[in-house]
Amino acid sequence: MKHEILEEVWRARDQISAECGHDLKKLAAMLRREEAKYGARLARLPIRRAKPHPASGIHEEPPR
Repeated sequence: MKHEILEEVWRARDQISAECGHDLKKLAAMLRREEAKYGARLARLPIRRAKPHPASGIHEEPPR
């Protein structure tokens, strides 16, 4: 069952890519046009920035 769903998603992805000639700039332009048509129905979520993890070794100031 799961493979059928994934295969459907992959077919849709391949079809959309082919419609744009496998060109990322054309794909982005197409997505912008679609967004303009349906913009009121799209979710606008705020950008969430990840907080630095204390164990990441990245500090605001260098150690003294």
